[in-house]
Amino acid sequence: MKAQTRKILILSAIGLLFYKLVKGSKTMSAKFINFKDVEQAKLQMLEQALINAGLKLPQLNFALAQLLLETGRFTRKSAVSTLNNNYTGIKFLNKPYQIAERGSSVPAAEQDKTRPNAPLNFYAKFKDADAWAKDYVRILSFGAKPIQATTIDDFNLRLQKNKYYGSSPAVYGKILKQFLAMIK
Repeated sequence: MKAQTRKILILSAIGLLFYKLVKGSKTMSAKFINFKDVEQAKLQMLEQALINAGLKLPQLNFALAQLLLETGRFTRKSAVSTLNNNYTGIKFLNKPYQIAERGSSVPAAEQDKTRPNAPLNFYAKFKDADAWAKDYVRILSFGAKPIQATTIDDFNLRLQKNKYYGSSPAVYGKILKQFLAMIK
């Protein structure tokens, strides 16, 4: 009986050690420790979708910083992400290579008033985060190819050259850097 009790204790200790190693490794390597639990869960889901779509470091972190900026850290501006599974404000193209449907309207200032039903007057609505990530990676792969950027400044410059956003490159870049610093 004593040998059996000892065996159970040893197995329990090994199990506990394994649990602490696994749980501890997740906590220690967490990139998203600076975020609330809800934000962490969204970031982990979107990080996995971006990895599935082929993004690798450092571009993966640049993309995460951008989606934090575009969604206002999942608060302001988040209606586009919530309504459309669209985390970077991708517009609807109505093309076969964009696996999306017409989503909510873009802001009035961005609309073509002469063609109210034009596809670009609407955001792309994706069925899930994986569909969004595939289209986002497609977009990062053309023009100035932000997908090939090696620094956050280079990523910002390439996004600006592709006319991905309309604000000041200095302001957009500063916010990208702030979010990048939070996820490292």
